[in-house]
Amino acid sequence: MKKFIHYILIFFVCACCTPKKHISSLDDSSNKSIVENEELNIVYRGIKNHLRIYVPKSDSIKVSGSGVYKEEENQYSIIPVTGNTLQIKIISFVKGKETVEKRDFRILNIGKPFASINNKTGKITLSKEELSTSKIEYFIPQFVMKLGKVGKFRYKINDEEPMVNYGNEFNKSIKEKIYNMKSGDIMIIDELNYNPELQSVDLKKVAELIVCIE
Repeated sequence: MKKFIHYILIFFVCACCTPKKHISSLDDSSNKSIVENEELNIVYRGIKNHLRIYVPKSDSIKVSGSGVYKEEENQYSIIPVTGNTLQIKIISFVKGKETVEKRDFRILNIGKPFASINNKTGKITLSKEELSTSKIEYFIPQFVMKLGKVGKFRYKINDEEPMVNYGNEFNKSIKEKIYNMKSGDIMIIDELNYNPELQSVDLKKVAELIVCIE
């Protein structure tokens, strides 16, 4: 019995004295760069894609890659031109230690722009009330960047001469025209104004929107 108690005591002493291992997780996000991009891993060809890049606790960082430009502290932009993928390299310095990371992005082409109401394109049917309170917007399929407000657009009611409306909503005089339209009358909306963020897309050549009054 005394020997048994003696062995038990030795076991506990050894267990308490054994040095513990410190395991460092490779997934520790504090050592990784943070890239904020609304489109996740997507950038669009021919336009300025905005990124916010920073590394927590770093003294400084350097970002490089084809078409990458630094605009201000932690703010960068990418204008992809060729290829289907783009890679950027992020070099960070923390207490003199250099860390290099690489991030990959898919490059997508911008499709044909459309004039739209609530992302509806082509030929649609609305009531006079719905049309008069609508906002005219750009729509590009599979495009997730914000396009900004339409500054002006052209409209044509039936066989009348085309007119220009400033802003993305109908003004008071045009609303009066809309309320005088009859069932089956048509308004054609096209020639939305240019958006400077989309340098390679001619938004004046948008596909027209045809609205039929129900």
